[in-house]
Amino acid sequence: MHNNKILISLLALFSLSSHSAMATSQITINKLAHGLQVQHEFIDSNPQNCPNELEQCYLSKIHLLYPQDFNPDIEGWGIYFSQLTPVQVDYSDEFTIHHINGDLHRITPTDKFTGFKANHPISIEFYSYGTQITRSEFMPNYFVHADGLSAKIIDSTRTGIDPETGLETQNYLLPFTNKQSQFKLTPTDNTRWADAAYLYANTAKVPDNIDVSSSLVPQPTSTKVLSDVKIKLDNGLALNLQGISVESLIPAIARLNLFGFHLNSQGLPVTINVDNNVAMDNEGYRFISQQRGITINAKTDTGAFYGLISLAGLVSIDDQTIPSLAINDQPRYAFRGLHIDVARNFLSKAFLLKTIDQMAAYKLNKLHLHLADDEGWRIEVPGLPELTNVGSKRCFNAPDKCLMPQLGSDISGVSQSDGYYSVKDYQEILAFAKARHIQVIPSLDMPGHSRAAIHAMEARYQHYLSKGESDKANQYRLVEPEDKTQYSSIQHYSDNTLNVCLESTYDFIDKVISEVQAIHQQAGTPLNTYHIGADETAGAWIDSPACDILRSQKADQIAGLHTLNGYFIERISAMLLGKSIKVAGWNDGMGETRPQNMPAQVQTNSWSLLFEKGHIPTHKQANYRWDTVISTPEATYFDFPYQAHPEEPGNHWAARNISTRKVFEFMPDNLPAHAEFWFDSTNHPYRTDDSNTPLAPGVRYKGMQGHLWSEMIRSDQQAEFMLFPRLLALAERAWHKAEWELKYDYSGKVYDKNTGYFTQQAQQARELDWQRFATTVGNKELAKLAKYDVFYRIPTVGAKIEDGHLKVIVPFPGIAIEYQQVLKQSDIDKAQAPNQDAAKWIPYTSEVKVNGSINIRAISADGTRKGRTLHL
Repeated sequence: MHNNKILISLLALFSLSSHSAMATSQITINKLAHGLQVQHEFIDSNPQNCPNELEQCYLSKIHLLYPQDFNPDIEGWGIYFSQLTPVQVDYSDEFTIHHINGDLHRITPTDKFTGFKANHPISIEFYSYGTQITRSEFMPNYFVHADGLSAKIIDSTRTGIDPETGLETQNYLLPFTNKQSQFKLTPTDNTRWADAAYLYANTAKVPDNIDVSSSLVPQPTSTKVLSDVKIKLDNGLALNLQGISVESLIPAIARLNLFGFHLNSQGLPVTINVDNNVAMDNEGYRFISQQRGITINAKTDTGAFYGLISLAGLVSIDDQTIPSLAINDQPRYAFRGLHIDVARNFLSKAFLLKTIDQMAAYKLNKLHLHLADDEGWRIEVPGLPELTNVGSKRCFNAPDKCLMPQLGSDISGVSQSDGYYSVKDYQEILAFAKARHIQVIPSLDMPGHSRAAIHAMEARYQHYLSKGESDKANQYRLVEPEDKTQYSSIQHYSDNTLNVCLESTYDFIDKVISEVQAIHQQAGTPLNTYHIGADETAGAWIDSPACDILRSQKADQIAGLHTLNGYFIERISAMLLGKSIKVAGWNDGMGETRPQNMPAQVQTNSWSLLFEKGHIPTHKQANYRWDTVISTPEATYFDFPYQAHPEEPGNHWAARNISTRKVFEFMPDNLPAHAEFWFDSTNHPYRTDDSNTPLAPGVRYKGMQGHLWSEMIRSDQQAEFMLFPRLLALAERAWHKAEWELKYDYSGKVYDKNTGYFTQQAQQARELDWQRFATTVGNKELAKLAKYDVFYRIPTVGAKIEDGHLKVIVPFPGIAIEYQQVLKQSDIDKAQAPNQDAAKWIPYTSEVKVNGSINIRAISADGTRKGRTLHL
């Protein structure tokens, strides 16, 4: 008995000592996270010699500095960080870097590390696979962790917000100043750094006197000015509705109301007639404005809605008149879409509702919501709570509670990058979109890009297995433990692909689709189209026993398929057909199917690069008579920078810059023709040969779609910045086919910079049309976006100093500009008195005499924000 008491006392003492040691260790981790200064240095974007026989790599350094002598003497501690492409080789005696999974890496001290010396940095040089070139590609939120302790974000690696621009700052990342080693992707890269001088030389001047009172975005099919009379709206609008209820028009009425044009029974009469028997496009309308009133005629409620939205497009915030016009209008494409990725980084419901409002304002009608990917599952699915309990948040070292950190995410599980839409949230989004005549197309990417689903279902498996319910545990399991395949996905995951040979995979998908379909039905918005993703699955299932059985027992079912991904897509397509849902997918995955085995109705989104012969697979699938939606990255991917400059956020693999003008110049009906005036990703001309793969006579595309992928978007504001004002140019091209666009030649042609099919006359017509569009955006639409508190991108200013005078240019007229003289200290010393205006920002009104260097920037339409400053 006495011995037992001693043993209990010793155990209690050991437990107390252990807890005390853990607490001390946690304090050390906290101290390291708070005091360690991390600086990431981008050294060379195109080193002369890459390790491991890589074709492309880039060279970086991480500098670690602590302000005092400090040795974090804790077993197993390390620093974790996101690096989009895997580190290949590192050079440091004191630390090594190891790739874990996806983009997550670990910096581990070696035996030679004896602690930090006060203010003496330790540098780790390393080469990474592939390319990175923009500052936003270098991820924040490094964190420190040791076994058994709580991980902590290193404070010096957090992002900030610039108080004047509202843009994200990255103080952990050293400046990019070298226009060669920190900017060029290859030795022959011809991309130009978009500084003030370059922008001045390469931005077309738009005259200040263009009358856009009768101009709309998007441009109508035809507009005729009836008289010079200005129609006054200052007394409000009196609606007279025939064949339509006011409920169908509420969002358009709300838009007019926000701009100061209210309903008033004594106001200008606005008669809206809907007649289902009239010969007109379902989304078309006729609009006439005269002194006695406005008349809108349409075949459907949608057409009437667009007619009233056009009235909101004609008005200006500061002008309560419109011209007398006759407009006949109908859309170019039936499918005018926007894809938003909320999976990689979550975006709020409020952001989606605000964006849907703007989509409706510019007559876009399809919202493709990317709700699941490797990094997150964002929609509640009744009966499968693990999908959101685990799959909607990222933390560290808790696989039953969250996903691992990726993309520089926080590790709290409750940050901006975490979250999901409840059934109630999602149904509110559906109803909000329906009221604005927008169809929501959900996408839960499969079979690749499925890590969130896989790990959520593994948590479910472990939960029910622990309760002895093995059948329930295996019911929706998505992986096969006996599968020994080693693969690396396009985003460097080794565990992100569903096993397409397991019946439980199809049971899971059937469950998910059935629940999502029910959610849509309950909201009164039937699920008509479901996007399965279906892309990027290379390397999976090679050593899967279940797939070996499938190959042997169902050889007849997979005959003619190059991969099992084709089998998966065909099977899911049939499942969807059985639920009266049209299948949609990305064209690379859809191209792995046998067209004869696919349903009659198929949607394919073609995202093949034009400079890599992307017109060929696009034409091929369009010739299947599939509903082909143009998703060309060079013109429709809004996660790419507006301009080629390190501080412009965005990706780079398809294009170094996608300006609003480039989107405007897109000719979606004639993909190969862009070789006459566009360039590849290193700014070199390219050639397209359409002679052997033309579209079949009469084949037309279903539509086009803009895309916002969110790997580098960490807030709603960043998302709006990337979307606007480019989304307006997308809406212009999706709704209206310009007369200057080069018609597609069904006989097939070869195009390059010298072929000349896009004539000088067409180029001049395009220039005049751009001037109209740019003036409309600058003088009308930016102020409207500001009214909705949309965080649109303020353009950077092109400038030059000529004969001591400052000259400037911006793409949109009406933009306010200010400048700042930056005098050298020697100039100030020579002056009789200090120049008190040297540090002040001065409004720019016309050519002005300047001395010394200049900073210059634009200002938002409401005057509340500043654009990015350029130096001259």
